[in-house]
Amino acid sequence: MDLNPFSLITDFLPESALPGKSALPDNRGARREKKLYKENNMRIIGEDLHIMNRDFLQVMEEQDAEGLVRLARCQVEAGAAALDVNLGQNRKFGLRTPWLVETIQQAMDVPLLLSNHVLHEPRALEVHQGTATINAVTANPAELIRAMKTAKRFQANLVVLLVSSKLTPTDADGRLRLALMVQEIANEVGLPLEQLYLDPVISCRPDPAAWGVSAGLPNIEVLLNSIRLLGELSDHRLRTIAAISNSSVCLAAGERSALHCRLLPMLAEAGLDAVIMNCRDKKLMAAAKNINTALPTAA
Repeated sequence: MDLNPFSLITDFLPESALPGKSALPDNRGARREKKLYKENNMRIIGEDLHIMNRDFLQVMEEQDAEGLVRLARCQVEAGAAALDVNLGQNRKFGLRTPWLVETIQQAMDVPLLLSNHVLHEPRALEVHQGTATINAVTANPAELIRAMKTAKRFQANLVVLLVSSKLTPTDADGRLRLALMVQEIANEVGLPLEQLYLDPVISCRPDPAAWGVSAGLPNIEVLLNSIRLLGELSDHRLRTIAAISNSSVCLAAGERSALHCRLLPMLAEAGLDAVIMNCRDKKLMAAAKNINTALPTAA
């Protein structure tokens, strides 16, 4: 099936959800405009330190410090403000996380998002310079409490996926219910909301019929509304994050960039605080830089 990412993404969106169009009622437009542009621009996080990247896999297998620094540096030089480290469930690589952190940060000053291996092996949090981010835990209360206590101990940020063993939301309301629970637990633990990122989780539509019609693309309208509402939930103290590559897993490699370039401005306009993305994609990086240049900053 020959897919056109530009038409696909617009075919399943109302006009109000397209860039430059407010999806909120007119009487809320002024408040939305005021709340949308926060003190910082959308944070760009490089995704290449991922176990599915063959170069990174080889670097970790061989503990190749020079190769690791090269992979990190090319993302930072492209414009990444932080780097995501995704080790999957690999226990051996999890144990090598302190080496990874020290190797990268000895070569450059860049914060890292670390796989949740660090919840069991916190040495990487101990050696991390600056504010680390634990990425990611689900919204299961027991897991959340343990993760939040660790984040509080190390003054680290924590990414919470808005899914749980009891609920995988397909609508904005489900995501908001989980977000409210996350907020309540954070207050109980004493973790400042500013240390939290909420990930609405970009995923394929669950309905097989809808999947066939939409070629597996996520429900963009629901995603954008979720990001807007999550931002309003705590007056932007709770931040949002998304991995944009998850939006295009159904597409051929040559079509993914076009979809990402179309979707990214929508995510930014909805108020997304941080995006994990392919910083080697020059067109996507140009789009991200244009977005951040256009976003006014607080005085």
